[in-house]
Amino acid sequence: TRQVIDDNRTQHALRSNTMRGTGGAPRPVPGKVGEPSVFDHVIYIIKENRTYDQVFGDIERGNGDPSLCIFGEEITPNHHALANEFVLLDNYYCNGVNSSDGHSWTTEGIVTDHLEKSFGGFTRSYTFGDDPLTYSSAGFIWDRVLMAGLSFRNYGEFDYAEPIPSGLSFQAIYDDFIRGEKKIQFSQKIGVARMKEYSCRAYPGWNMRIPDVLRADVFLEELKEFSINGGFPNFSVVYLPQDHTTGTTAGAPTPRAHMADNDLAIGRIVEGISNSPFWEKTCIFIIEDDPQNGFDHVDGHRSLCLVVSPYSRRAGEVIHDFYNQTSVLHTMTRILGVAPLTQLSAMMPVMDNCFTARPDFSPYRARPARIALDEANPAKSALGEKQLHWALASEAEPFEKFDMADEDTLNRILWHAQMGVDTPYPDAFAGAHGKGLTQLELILTGDDDDE
Repeated sequence: TRQVIDDNRTQHALRSNTMRGTGGAPRPVPGKVGEPSVFDHVIYIIKENRTYDQVFGDIERGNGDPSLCIFGEEITPNHHALANEFVLLDNYYCNGVNSSDGHSWTTEGIVTDHLEKSFGGFTRSYTFGDDPLTYSSAGFIWDRVLMAGLSFRNYGEFDYAEPIPSGLSFQAIYDDFIRGEKKIQFSQKIGVARMKEYSCRAYPGWNMRIPDVLRADVFLEELKEFSINGGFPNFSVVYLPQDHTTGTTAGAPTPRAHMADNDLAIGRIVEGISNSPFWEKTCIFIIEDDPQNGFDHVDGHRSLCLVVSPYSRRAGEVIHDFYNQTSVLHTMTRILGVAPLTQLSAMMPVMDNCFTARPDFSPYRARPARIALDEANPAKSALGEKQLHWALASEAEPFEKFDMADEDTLNRILWHAQMGVDTPYPDAFAGAHGKGLTQLELILTGDDDDE
């Protein structure tokens, strides 16, 4: 019984929920709920669907496999610069597998029984904050923040956006953005009623025809207003979905252009925050909502997490500690002085090893994109037989709804787009294979009954 209690981290969860404090010197991550943090502002950037190896597999000092890296430094210079200037987490995992449960894990720290059972075909819904049966009774993280009297702002999460006029292509929206004309506006469709009140009306959510650099500019415009007038929120959620990609759909941005767009948006947002009056008291967490059963030599759940702040450890220090999405939630709630969302979140250790007591207030400089953000997939008439196969497969996927694309198909499309149509797909390392978990002591060994 004692071993079960230890393995379940029951006592850790109980301590996290009951320990309270009010005094002491401010720390990046306080030891108890209610003790002061050096941070007044937390920014939570949620992206779409990448594994660790897909992006950071080319970083030699981390536990990566370069042969599985399809979006390396040439395509993601800002991801790499942030990992090199702040901390590199190479033992971080998503709890879910696709966006239906991924956004529940990222915002609630749990998935309901109904949602778990929906994986038989999602006959009722494929939720993006638009099906109440998938909401946890514990609420969302912003509910806890607002209950504590803190301020909150949402940029795109749980929003299905559509350009006005509707049906415009990525190129049309991108050209309007580059010219600075701003003739195109966006409709907003958010299923969580409370979320609407706190959402930036000008910031578009899910729509793969809207570039992330446009989203970043909307955020930065509000940041300027906050810098002048004050009122910068204690907690902000920023949704940047373009790393999902639309495969090799003819005429749409190439996978690497989508990824470069996402990368530049992140770089610009971090640059803007780090040059703002709020930088000294701000912590940014950047994660993927899920790994989409992608390929990774440790396990298909392993993913990206960037922790960016003046108090983050610097020079790309590698953090090998095991963390996951509920670790991020637990850390953010601890910083903000509110109790953990769920028992699952309370069980996880806070990410204090990512921080130091000695701040470095140097601002971040965004790296320019090395790929044209509007680089388009070729017309079907220009493709060979194998390329055409994947272009048609891309065309058949329902990209108008977030993450509804068949995950295995899209992963294969991205692999062949980046590595060549004749390069064998790494089936052995796709999804929840767990081949690297034993070495990291993340899986029990011994009798099957023990597992």
